[in-house]
Amino acid sequence: MPSKISYEKWISVNHLTIASKRTKTKTSFSDDKLKILHKELKSQKYLPKPSKRVEILKPDGNGTYPLCIPSRRDKIVQAAILIELEPILENFFLPSLFGFSPERNCHDVLHTIKYKWQNTTWLLFIDAQKYFGTTNYEILAKELHKYCDQATVEVITKLLKCGYVNLAANQIIDRQEKIILQESLLSPILSHLYMYTLDVFVKDHLLKMWNIGEEKKFVKGCRLKKTIHNINIALLEKYPKLNQATAKLKYNRWVSERSFTKVPKYLDFRRLSYVRYGNNFLLGFCGKKNEAIKIKKKIICFLQDDLNLEVNVEKSGIQHSSEKSIVFLGCYIRFYPNQITEYKVTQLKSQVVNNASLKAPINLLLERAVEKKYAVKKNNGNYRATSRRAIVGLSEKFIVDWYSSIICDILRYYSCVNQRSDLWPVVSLYKKSCALTLADKLNLRTAAQVFKKFGPKLSIKDVVGKKTTKLYYPKSLKTKIDFKKGQPAIDKFLCVYRNIIYSSYRGRHR
Repeated sequence: MPSKISYEKWISVNHLTIASKRTKTKTSFSDDKLKILHKELKSQKYLPKPSKRVEILKPDGNGTYPLCIPSRRDKIVQAAILIELEPILENFFLPSLFGFSPERNCHDVLHTIKYKWQNTTWLLFIDAQKYFGTTNYEILAKELHKYCDQATVEVITKLLKCGYVNLAANQIIDRQEKIILQESLLSPILSHLYMYTLDVFVKDHLLKMWNIGEEKKFVKGCRLKKTIHNINIALLEKYPKLNQATAKLKYNRWVSERSFTKVPKYLDFRRLSYVRYGNNFLLGFCGKKNEAIKIKKKIICFLQDDLNLEVNVEKSGIQHSSEKSIVFLGCYIRFYPNQITEYKVTQLKSQVVNNASLKAPINLLLERAVEKKYAVKKNNGNYRATSRRAIVGLSEKFIVDWYSSIICDILRYYSCVNQRSDLWPVVSLYKKSCALTLADKLNLRTAAQVFKKFGPKLSIKDVVGKKTTKLYYPKSLKTKIDFKKGQPAIDKFLCVYRNIIYSSYRGRHR
């Protein structure tokens, strides 16, 4: 049994002080206020205040989603619980869980899909509809009692059911039955805990049921495809420089005639893979489509019956792994079918074990630039950079640093794709938008005049003239396939490009 969180430990003044530093409220929350908060918690008279709720427009423009802002004292309490709860749960979460974790981020998910998912034929997407607004407290409380004592569970209950103030309607609304986890510091860890039973169900039932059959074996004669037989030994002894050329020609003929090195199909061979990032999860299956449909139905039944979650039919489905429109965690994921390709100019290569190819969704990145008013979309479908009027009033140095951070974030996140050169249109668009923003600020007519004044790298000198700030612009976008595994900064990309990261089953982006 796991050790439980001690209520007396996390409500101590020292622990609350550490929590206030973590939430960056130490300067505005004095020691006297921390002592008062400690007394309220110790006497169990603590009552959280209703959160402030505002409606935020969704990135895709279709409707709004609620954002609730808790008070500073409630943030400290949430952080104090999180500091104790996070290390305990991290030891019990399964390896298939990624996201909002100190050691595993979305690059860890993509790395797993690229290098550990092989022979994948079908990709299954299942999306829980209004996940944060339909989670059931009774199910969550049952799981919390395994890791927290009764007093801690009661405080979490108060935090989840404290209600919110609707600023638009100027009224206080209480929460009942259904809870919204999205606004709390505890949201990620509690959502993981809520979905933990799904991970266990997939591991103990589905993976054991559908990972069957022996690994694919090499085709007969494959290992001898470069072997030189006795009939050619005498000639090669006379002309030793022909050894390499003969082996290569023999290998190419073998590949051309057979087109694969392993047996492509086993009747009893099945493989199922599973990863989850928050409430977004993906399954890869090697087998027949009707079997993939059965797996999908079992997961949907589990979500509805055991977790009381409704499934979004529009964003759930099954696609062949070779389709071009599959987006998961901000990347196009595609498994190319078996084919003969030229390798190192003079040698052919063929494989029956296929790995995933990752590509940046350029059209989605450009659409995001339009949504954030860095560009406009013309009637012919082309994108044109524009000035970002919201930051024109700021200093030239701040504007250049602003655009440098955008370009760095995009290139850092997509350092793992198979073809980074695809990002040139996006990077160039933000560079021109930066120039147009400076032109708008300095009353210059065109971006060309800005580049003439500040140079191609938009070098801005400070008032003294000693320090220079330059726009970050890469010299090249050579493909490196560099995964930033275990770095929390990669997950911060989610906040800015939320509609790209959480896209899953979107057939319209073909």
